[in-house]
Amino acid sequence: MRQHCPVPAVPTPPGGPAPDVDVVIVSHRCAALLDACLASLPAAGAGLAMRVHVVDTASGDGTPEAARRHPGVRVTALARNVGFARANNLALAGTRAPAVLVLNPDTVLPPGALVRLRDELAARPEVGALTPRLVDVHGRLDGRCRRGFPHPWPALCFLTGLDRVLTGPRARAYTSGWLPEDRAHDVHAVSGAFMLLRGAALAETGGFDERYFMYGEDVDLCLRLRARGWRCRYHPAVTVVHVGGGSGEGGRRTPRADAAFFRAMAPLLRDHLPGPRGRVTAGAVAVAAEAGLAASRLRRAAHRLARARRRR
Repeated sequence: MRQHCPVPAVPTPPGGPAPDVDVVIVSHRCAALLDACLASLPAAGAGLAMRVHVVDTASGDGTPEAARRHPGVRVTALARNVGFARANNLALAGTRAPAVLVLNPDTVLPPGALVRLRDELAARPEVGALTPRLVDVHGRLDGRCRRGFPHPWPALCFLTGLDRVLTGPRARAYTSGWLPEDRAHDVHAVSGAFMLLRGAALAETGGFDERYFMYGEDVDLCLRLRARGWRCRYHPAVTVVHVGGGSGEGGRRTPRADAAFFRAMAPLLRDHLPGPRGRVTAGAVAVAAEAGLAASRLRRAAHRLARARRRR
């Protein structure tokens, strides 16, 4: 059974009209990155009525205080880390704008970016989720912003780097890597780092599936949107910097995040690849994920041992 907070439709509530865009940001130990992200929003959405809600997942490092320094930003500081999906749902339950931006704190938006994307979403009533071209600080495309269905082979090629060697569409299907990055096109899923969602489409889905602590919830949401007839679209006419490392500890994946990363794929396949094929594939992927997680833990232990020996 899916576990999520219901997301209401988009009525105009008592007390004033709905904003043009509701912005939801989940933060965890990223004060400096969040500060830069929030500082970029006013120019990115100049002329739009925006409401910004930051949900901090027990950072304990001053991240909520960094958010509160920005006028008009609503901050909810949670007592524990409830995960990306649930933290987003807490804020999404209060959204009422026709467009809702789910945004990572490690992004920086250029002036006018949100205005242009909101206008593109408004011009395409069939689109439920829209994303820009996401790049790292060196201007390199973050391929996760234009994902295909997470079939095991293309996902494995992406995770292992084989998609940089194998140039065919099948090997590069997970990130649409055979298509020019400057071409707009429909995708199976966009990245949770930047999801501009139509409020009506979001209301139909009930928000993120809270079985996913972190990783996989963005793909799942997009696949559920598509199942309801909405399109997910990559719009490279706008470029946004996605620094990376905004939801870990100083950019490092924690053991809990590692477990979430390796265990996200099997539920996705079980839910969205129907029939015996889906069950068998999900089972095989679950076994492989536990092996990958065990290897990750061994690497962590080896690194800790090596550091301890260097300190002696």
